[in-house]
Amino acid sequence: MPIAVRHIHTEPSKTVTFDFSGHKVLSYTVGLAYWRLSFNNDNHVRTLKISLAANQPNEAQVTVKVNGEIRDDSGNTIHLADSSVVACCIAVVDNKDSNVVLASANGISDGTQSGPITLPSSTLSIDAAFLSGFELGYGSDNHVLSVDLSTGVSANGTTAYIRADASMSDSSGNKATTAKLDAGLLAASTTENGVYAVAKLNLQAPGTTVPVEFKEPLSDAVVLLQDYQVRFAKDHHVRSIGGGCHQWAVEGSTVRLTTPRAFMWDDSGNNESSGSSVSLLVVGVPKT
Repeated sequence: MPIAVRHIHTEPSKTVTFDFSGHKVLSYTVGLAYWRLSFNNDNHVRTLKISLAANQPNEAQVTVKVNGEIRDDSGNTIHLADSSVVACCIAVVDNKDSNVVLASANGISDGTQSGPITLPSSTLSIDAAFLSGFELGYGSDNHVLSVDLSTGVSANGTTAYIRADASMSDSSGNKATTAKLDAGLLAASTTENGVYAVAKLNLQAPGTTVPVEFKEPLSDAVVLLQDYQVRFAKDHHVRSIGGGCHQWAVEGSTVRLTTPRAFMWDDSGNNESSGSSVSLLVVGVPKT
């Protein structure tokens, strides 16, 4: 089995280790399943930022420094105890597999695309990008009306590019002047049967479980955030913002997602409105 997956729950500012003990990691990419950034009380927002700085210190481990930032112009910054990240890693292990490509691209500006990435084939069973970080910043702090993060793939033959769309705005016409994404890519040719992927679009399911069905029983799975939209009915301060899928369970050929959603609230009872949602890529490794 050339593909292995891992996920870790952590706070921003910590370094985590994806342990593939017993295996040799030949290539890897990382992504976000879930993120939450919070103040200790509601405030204007100047900057929202998450990054996953990955490194491979030895053949069996991948480490990631998780960075998170939310701040205004009055010295209010992240409340770590109320902030969290679920980070995921996909790796090709032990034996090279020409049918699978894992790639990463950082700092893709809104409305642009990454540099070229060579695909394993022009005919693919999986060709998917996902978020591994973002940076949004106003020129000065403001209320927030909406935040949008989205990534995708454009391909030409055996060359792919990761697309990025990122924005933050209020109701007074203020928009993020810094808007960029980090992203990962999973591509697999039609002959590859060591990994499956199912996309679930426009989920907003607080308090519920969403089943994702696969072709056969799985040994493991990870969930990756592809698109994120959150908005208030009108702009407000922010106490906490985030979304994705915080928890999931593999049961045979089904992956059950717990409460996939996008959220945002202040201290006055204002919460995310209609039009808030997440799109997720569920990557499963079949049992052998």
